[in-house]
Amino acid sequence: MHQGAAGGTTATVPEGWWQRALASIPDPVAVLGPRWEVLWVSPAAAAASGLDPAAVMGRVLWDAVPGTATSEEPMRRAVRTGTTTTWEARIGGPRWYELQAVPLDGLLLVVARSSDERRRAAAEVAASLERTRLVLEVSTALGAARTLEEVAEAVVAVATEKLGADYGGLSVVDREARRVRTASRAQIDPEVEEVWADLPLDHPGPAPHVCRTGEELVFERLADVEGRFPAVADRIQRSGLRSGVVVPLVAEDAVVGALTVAWQEEGGVGDGVLDVVRASAGATGQAVRRALLLADRASAAEVLQRALLAPLPRGLDVEVAARYLPAGQRDHVGGDWHDAVPLDGGRLALVVGDVAGHDVEAAAVMGRASGALRSFLLAVDGLPSRALTAADDAFWRLDVPAPATVVAGVLTPPGRGGSRSWRWANAGHPPPLLVSPGGRTRVLARRPELLLGVDPSTHRTDHVVAVPPGSVLLLHSDGLVERRDRDLDEGTAALAALLGPLAADHAGAPLEELLDALLAAALPGRPADDVVVLAVRTP
Repeated sequence: MHQGAAGGTTATVPEGWWQRALASIPDPVAVLGPRWEVLWVSPAAAAASGLDPAAVMGRVLWDAVPGTATSEEPMRRAVRTGTTTTWEARIGGPRWYELQAVPLDGLLLVVARSSDERRRAAAEVAASLERTRLVLEVSTALGAARTLEEVAEAVVAVATEKLGADYGGLSVVDREARRVRTASRAQIDPEVEEVWADLPLDHPGPAPHVCRTGEELVFERLADVEGRFPAVADRIQRSGLRSGVVVPLVAEDAVVGALTVAWQEEGGVGDGVLDVVRASAGATGQAVRRALLLADRASAAEVLQRALLAPLPRGLDVEVAARYLPAGQRDHVGGDWHDAVPLDGGRLALVVGDVAGHDVEAAAVMGRASGALRSFLLAVDGLPSRALTAADDAFWRLDVPAPATVVAGVLTPPGRGGSRSWRWANAGHPPPLLVSPGGRTRVLARRPELLLGVDPSTHRTDHVVAVPPGSVLLLHSDGLVERRDRDLDEGTAALAALLGPLAADHAGAPLEELLDALLAAALPGRPADDVVVLAVRTP
């Protein structure tokens, strides 16, 4: 102890104090000399490297500790620049660390912090994005598929090329012939693949079973599938497949087929793989149904439009109705669409969109857009702005040939007062209309935002409004209000003036009758543009 300048006493730092201080830090710490020799390591650093401190003292770090050679350059940079340098590396094992090198009085202090958790989180996010990308890739390919062969090629290619499966098979039910026909891509016994290509619907194998029952099957081991289907155990053994998943393909509440993805090693069905297969099954079922309709009907274009427009859900606590009127003189199809998607918690997503054009090409683009947006609404838990943002990015990356206007929103179940909320986002689309029980009509116009697919950096905004009991919410495309002799605002005002009285007059009639009356009043002749209307009436 000695007198300080101010007359007080000043304590000297005890011998070995800094070593004890650094040793108390839970993160690995090391001190290097001017020749990169190890002068001191903390107990945490010794544990992380798995080495005896006595065995590394005085030795050059990257000679003494395995896996530290990649740290030489950032450490030299820290000494050369006299500044703290940060990088990532492994220390004597599989774990990753974020390291910081701090030059101090001719020595180098190195502190390491584990970055495994951050890397795991980043890997999980990357895996989730990859799964979403694969589902979008399937949806996009299926949106353009018009035959069963094209459907099979699209979904089986993702199974074998992107999921690394050894077998991918699309099975389709022929109810009339009571057969299950399978198109596949496989690295298996060709004789087995040929037998599986055409089976009776009552065959005791996994794919026919799923087609009959709609049950999802997941097998992690050969013994699992042999125990469940002993009658075909020999053929499965010959196939070489040891794990797999078979999911039903459903369209309009009916099983239309099954999707099989399998591997030649056990344990091939991870959670991520199962998520992709399940998420792809919905779009695949709709694509199979569409292809079957196209094959069965003479007017392929009209059937395409009906197949692309998803059927309205049933069994809801609200009344839902929709109408579609094509403008095309030749093809009778176009780019307008509507969709209603039940979400968790009794919520209902509603979408109306419009892709430029009145032909089969516009309908094909519409199919891609509607399928992608439906997938994104499910993936982002029904947040409209996030769904439109994801669709914006997908349109841009996949070079979708035509932009689209879209209004998408979610209607919640009733709250304590009986009112629901309507949360929506709008990408350049005509505004929704809300009719109160008394017949007052509100135009839900907000500041306009860019069309979908123009700029992936576009900010999307959610808006919220209360929906009282007995209200009618109407979404529509611009064909209902656009005329050569008036602008969209004037047309929307005219529609609002029509809708209120008609809603009051048809309060006790089915919602379909209200839409028919509205279309008859608003469109006395054949529409010049495609027209879609989607309406919900709350009890």
